[in-house]
Amino acid sequence: MTYIFIIFGATFGLIAVPLGFFIGLQVSPVLANILLFPFISASWLLDVPLGEMSSLLRISLTVLSAVVWAGLFGFVGSLLKKKPS
Repeated sequence: MTYIFIIFGATFGLIAVPLGFFIGLQVSPVLANILLFPFISASWLLDVPLGEMSSLLRISLTVLSAVVWAGLFGFVGSLLKKKPS
């Protein structure tokens, strides 16, 4: 059951990056900050603005985003109880 949450979390992490940039520019900066928190955290730690990141760094942060979101979804999935059969 937890594996399903991890797969959905990894997929969400890959989709959250372009979605976060679009939402941040068009709709809600607060929601974009939530979706892009791995990017924003790395930008703050490395002292590199989002616009000046190299392509390799952006790709690696996208993979990191998928791992972080998979971990969060997996954690939530492990907290949910299974129905007794």
